[in-house]
Amino acid sequence: MKALRTVSSRPPLLVVIDGPAGSGKSVITRRLAKALGVPFLYTGAMYRAVTLIALRRQVRLTDGPALVRIARSLDIRFRTGKDGRVRVLVGGRDATTALNHPDISRLTSGHVANEPKVREALVERQRRYMTGRGLVAEGRDCASVVFPRAPYKFYLTASFAERVRRRFADLRKAGVAVELKRIRLDMARRDREDRGRATGALKVMPDAWVVDNTRMRQEETIAAMLRRIRGKCSTA
Repeated sequence: MKALRTVSSRPPLLVVIDGPAGSGKSVITRRLAKALGVPFLYTGAMYRAVTLIALRRQVRLTDGPALVRIARSLDIRFRTGKDGRVRVLVGGRDATTALNHPDISRLTSGHVANEPKVREALVERQRRYMTGRGLVAEGRDCASVVFPRAPYKFYLTASFAERVRRRFADLRKAGVAVELKRIRLDMARRDREDRGRATGALKVMPDAWVVDNTRMRQEETIAAMLRRIRGKCSTA
């Protein structure tokens, strides 16, 4: 897809994508950002990175102040490899596989993501990713908390069964041995926790465009989102 050219007088192009686990946000975000010619940001990876570092340093996940210090000094970068897949570097080292492990996701959702001060520190850092070129950011609260004034808001979702299938396939492809039953239970738990958070809960914003991609290929999902963005650009 050709990069979308914006008129110089317009503000930087900011697109945010929220949605539940397994809805395809990460891949769609990367590919949409490439099509638009802007950087991308995975906010969820930042929370998981805090968990990973805490475990490596033997920091208790109930130690709020220590987690905040990790969040404030977090060294995380996103790179697209020659194979087109995104690699997440933490402290300069590839931590992609570790960050996507079910145990890291479970501990992050149950502990780190519930710490208000950690969320505050990471949201502040996430906003700094916005550049003059623009940004495509994905997560659970990008539209409601991180970038509430973003002109282009999407809520990406899919049926529960399809999200479980995708997560299972992704983990198998990454070489992570896990049972389908466990993925199903973890997904249900994450859905409850994400929607029930006191801060940064997953929700559909009134001005967000809901995209149910249960039966859509990635190309179809991206094309639909690009049409929406270009349509709004032409009428803005």
